[in-house]
Amino acid sequence: MTMGEDRFTDELSLAELAAQPDRVLGKDASASALHYCSPAHGGWGMIRVALLVPEVHLLFVCPAACGRHGAIAAIEQGCRDRITYLCIEDREIVLGTYEAEIERAVGIILGRLPARPRALLIFVSCIDDLLGTDHDAALARMEAAHGIPIRLARMNPISLGGSLPPGIRVQRSMYEFLEKAPERDRGILILGAYRPPPEDSELGRFFAFCGYGPLRHPEFCRSFDDFKALSRCAAALLVRPEGRAAGEDMVSRLDIPLCRSFMAFDREGILERYGEIARFLGRPADDAALEAWFRPGIEEVEAREEEARNLLGDASVAIDSTVTIAPFSLALALVRGGINVTRVYTDECPLFERGNLEKLTALRGDIIVANPSHPRKYGPPAARADVAAGFEAGYATAAPVTVPLVFDEQLYGFEGYARFLEALIRAVEKGQSSLREQIEEYGLVI
Repeated sequence: MTMGEDRFTDELSLAELAAQPDRVLGKDASASALHYCSPAHGGWGMIRVALLVPEVHLLFVCPAACGRHGAIAAIEQGCRDRITYLCIEDREIVLGTYEAEIERAVGIILGRLPARPRALLIFVSCIDDLLGTDHDAALARMEAAHGIPIRLARMNPISLGGSLPPGIRVQRSMYEFLEKAPERDRGILILGAYRPPPEDSELGRFFAFCGYGPLRHPEFCRSFDDFKALSRCAAALLVRPEGRAAGEDMVSRLDIPLCRSFMAFDREGILERYGEIARFLGRPADDAALEAWFRPGIEEVEAREEEARNLLGDASVAIDSTVTIAPFSLALALVRGGINVTRVYTDECPLFERGNLEKLTALRGDIIVANPSHPRKYGPPAARADVAAGFEAGYATAAPVTVPLVFDEQLYGFEGYARFLEALIRAVEKGQSSLREQIEEYGLVI
């Protein structure tokens, strides 16, 4: 047994985890053993996120092997015509022609595309980080030559442990296309979410209750001009960590106020989040007033909880962090609703989830928390759960029923929790799941 294996492990009960959380959770625990990527690992990658910007074309500058994954994802997700690859070779790096090749490629692309893009986003790979290239002058020359905005993004997995990993950096790069607006409207930009709640969702109605709206997101933009108009929003609501750097840039560069309010599932947490939003928007409300406004949503959740409880009985449920960024809040809500959660698969407990972890431990210290990246998590001789919420939990537990939800579905507020419960109920009613078919249908690309 190595020192790493002695210090870190693949899973612990919540009661054990409370005293030594870093044995399973956090970057050191994830890096302590061979990092395993299951066939259920995937989802929204750099390409799909960046292409939320309408009328933008992507240029990936990388060695051929580095671009293979993204090219396959582009084909599977039906967006191959919006992406071009410039495959660089060793000699272009060694001889110093790397930057010139990018400028030459941009001219060729813009001359050949059947429909001229309104903007260009250039992705560079890890090699660029090692070279330390300064692209500012080249970007200015290309913008002047071609008359469209051009921004730089990075697809550099070597930065995963840093302050600007790829998922956070790409959103900042996207929103760098925005320019400071001379005037503002009452719209609220949903920041960090890959897929937003509907405009008429509970969150959108709450904005209207506070005197603001509509709810805005790049997915609702039909043109690049619509996207650029997002800079007119009165404020941005950060609902996922991936939008952190973009939000900070908006505050400093565009003077757009930012409210950070990640999702929650337990009743206290949801009301707390909405209270934060109300105070931020200048319409503070006490707990009783908020609960009265959300009474229909609370009653809907209670009805779905009762239905799920009666359907599941004592059946064991495992959940994972691919369903939500707040798995401990989700587990807490389910346990309080009388549902037998036995496993949580996640590799970290972010600061905003610490309180939920403590509350869950007090209620059910026997729940197992497992790191899904650890190689011992896979290939069980028998199912570890009756129902799994999320593809990673489904694969790790070999549960006969998997609820096919992933975190790009924005499960915000009481409406979001009710949607989760509804998906859980439908999956259990349907019975035996084919995890492979669910993964293929969803279009995950490892």
